[in-house]
Amino acid sequence: MAAEKEQNPGLILSWLEKKLAAGNLPAGQQRKILFAADLLLNILVVVVLVVIIRTFVMSPFQVYGISMCNTLNYIDGQCRDGYGDYIIINKSSYLHFGDWSMGTPQRGDVVVFRPPYHGNEFYIKRVIGLPGETVRLIDGYVYLFNDQNPNGIQLNEPYLSEDNHGNTFATGGISEFTVPEGKYLVLGDNRKRSSDSRLCFKESEASPNCGEKGATPYLGLDEIEGKAALVLWPTPMVIETASYPELRS
Repeated sequence: MAAEKEQNPGLILSWLEKKLAAGNLPAGQQRKILFAADLLLNILVVVVLVVIIRTFVMSPFQVYGISMCNTLNYIDGQCRDGYGDYIIINKSSYLHFGDWSMGTPQRGDVVVFRPPYHGNEFYIKRVIGLPGETVRLIDGYVYLFNDQNPNGIQLNEPYLSEDNHGNTFATGGISEFTVPEGKYLVLGDNRKRSSDSRLCFKESEASPNCGEKGATPYLGLDEIEGKAALVLWPTPMVIETASYPELRS
């Protein structure tokens, strides 16, 4: 036989019940007030949980434009120049408070962020350069210089489409980037049609050039909203971090 559910109104409802009883209100009116209070408390709990989850754990995002094609917004065999893939952002991956962080962006992560000089817009790109590294664009390819590869090494980027392979040029006139400590350099997978670190995220002729009004090629953790984790629609898939086996560890 199923046990009867224990009645546990909670501290707030218990306190309210005692107050109502002391006020000599009719029993029917007391029950209505308690029901309304219980309903409001449950709604409040749900709202608080949603805010916490969306702020610190995960949130939805819809990709706009073709800068990450063919990885994202490649729908029905063509790049979608508008709103396309619905994705989930994992915010807990880079959760940080002061000097403490749960994790940091890794090379190959696809991240959603707000560019430093205009924080009202969201961008989505791939992390290429890590703190302290130098990235050079040579003959349409990305070369990385760091402690493990002091002489430089060309990155193998299998996520680039055939049209973009060998077409990573200095669209903003800068072909060498030395990434400051605590910062990251990002590029779109659609190298021929992406406003990324090469352009300091310039979106129009009216936007500032690199070095003007805070426009910079680099992102800090404070600008990064989270890691793109899943595509929910139209084609569900996991958005994996790219690997670079050619780099010596």
